[in-house]
Amino acid sequence: MRVCVGEDGGRRRAMSDPKMEEVLRLILAKLKEQDSRLQSLAGQVNDLRGMLDGGAKAPAPEDRVEAPRETGKLKSILVVDDDPNLVNTFKLILENVGFSVDTANNGINALFKTSKLHYDLVILDMNLPDMLGDELARRIRQRKPDMKVIMVTGYSSYMEELEKEDEIRKVLMKPVPPEDLVEMARRAITNEEHG
Repeated sequence: MRVCVGEDGGRRRAMSDPKMEEVLRLILAKLKEQDSRLQSLAGQVNDLRGMLDGGAKAPAPEDRVEAPRETGKLKSILVVDDDPNLVNTFKLILENVGFSVDTANNGINALFKTSKLHYDLVILDMNLPDMLGDELARRIRQRKPDMKVIMVTGYSSYMEELEKEDEIRKVLMKPVPPEDLVEMARRAITNEEHG
């Protein structure tokens, strides 16, 4: 181990070069992984912006999925996830087809909002910073049994177990294609069965 002398003349130990290289290699790998995810989301957002601006070809009328409306009132959705990029993407996609979308970044915030406001649907992540999504789904449904819940997870090992729970309407795997997100939200809100 090397000994470094600081500007103040004090002595401190520095990590050996192989250890430092391994730490830096791990940090770079994580940064590249996050950059790849952000680029994918940015591409989806740009595609949606192009459609909104008229630059990209809009879906044909028969391919369009419209959000259900009830006597002029927008159906409301709460999106719960601690990833701000995912939350903003879901919000943009769902608002683009006519839903009213609110967001929460943790379970406590979601519980507070669902106790004070009406939502037709809650879309939530399985792994939140303060609780698991299935626990949050149970708590929400205890207070509001008619509220529908769609779970989103990046772990396929959760899917089978979660789909058996009464509180959860559907489980979607990340990354969620925009058309699947809209279709599942529409089905959950209109009480359609899905296969």
